[in-house]
Amino acid sequence: MADRGASHRVDPARRTADGFGTLRLVIACGVIGFHAMPITGDYDGWGWGQHWYHYGTLTVAAFMAMSGFFVMKTWERDPNLVRFWVRRALRIMPGLVAVLVLCALVLGPLVTTLSPGAYFTDPGTWTFLTHNTLLFPQQYVLPGVFADNPYPAAVNGSLWCLPVEVLGYAMVTLVGLLGINRRRYLIFLVAVPFGTLLVLHVNGLVDLPVTMLMLLTNPLLQYLAIYAMGIAAWLYRDRIPLSWWGVAACVVIEVLVYPGPIADITRAVTVPYAVLTIGTKLPRWLCLPNWLTVASFGVFLYGFPVEQTLAYLGVGNPWQVIGLGVPIALVLGLGSWHLVEKHGLRLRTALTERRSGSEPRTERIPVVPGYDPPTVELPVTAPGAPAPARPPVG
Repeated sequence: MADRGASHRVDPARRTADGFGTLRLVIACGVIGFHAMPITGDYDGWGWGQHWYHYGTLTVAAFMAMSGFFVMKTWERDPNLVRFWVRRALRIMPGLVAVLVLCALVLGPLVTTLSPGAYFTDPGTWTFLTHNTLLFPQQYVLPGVFADNPYPAAVNGSLWCLPVEVLGYAMVTLVGLLGINRRRYLIFLVAVPFGTLLVLHVNGLVDLPVTMLMLLTNPLLQYLAIYAMGIAAWLYRDRIPLSWWGVAACVVIEVLVYPGPIADITRAVTVPYAVLTIGTKLPRWLCLPNWLTVASFGVFLYGFPVEQTLAYLGVGNPWQVIGLGVPIALVLGLGSWHLVEKHGLRLRTALTERRSGSEPRTERIPVVPGYDPPTVELPVTAPGAPAPARPPVG
């Protein structure tokens, strides 16, 4: 009987109702809806005007807040610099490299306007792989790929947020090495300057360059501030009263302040609170099964190129792109998990498992999954907005 039970042992994380995993997957699919508008050329957002863009920034903020929360948790579990960065690399890189290879070497030759010989001899085909694997700088186009699409500026425009995520990892490292997590009030000395600088910039009170660290300045400042507030939410998790009334208040605040520049600041407070509350208090019957929520990072990686491919095939209605794109991205996301990401996490466990037998302090915390949250996804650039930074020509 003991052997039989052992053979059917199930990972406890897979039996646990995971509100955060559900939230991540729902938002990842929602971002596909957000991207469907510019990808099909419908920048009016189904008549919503610029409200669709506000929706996109809220989804990004939610991803960033969750990442700050969980990655800080990872550091506190094992505050070792080398093991921390090995874990982070093995969470992102296997899935990223896989989607880059598939885009450049499988999808690209099928849809490019160039001949196969011209495509494979073009340096841009190979720099797409190297630049995006190194993250800094990034390259969003492949030679002749999606050149006639309504949004020809990117094969996978979602990838530009990965450097922001890595900078968030650096922030967690700094917080941990300086001991800020043990003097948690000091985290606001990290978060507030980002928000203050952003407000000054959007109001024209300080002139900053369009790009900083090879990234667009406004989202860089805003999402690093939100990442820092996600870290703060983890550090103050025992002091934050979570309630659905609080979530309702956050929604009211966002409605009242939008579209003024103050929304860029309130978002750094309202979104982390709402995300933490929903992820913690989501009723079990609303939680999606863990076998499905593991697809969330893959949905992030494949959603944009799936939508671009649908546009290339002539699907011009945003609703049709969503209706086809979400299930396709889910299938590819599950494939990414089972064929690539899961094995990267097993390698990560083998490389970073602590041998000392010591465990971090235990306390009552929100339910969290047994795997790391995916990275965040940022919106594409609307017409008239500065184009994403691209690697220098030549």
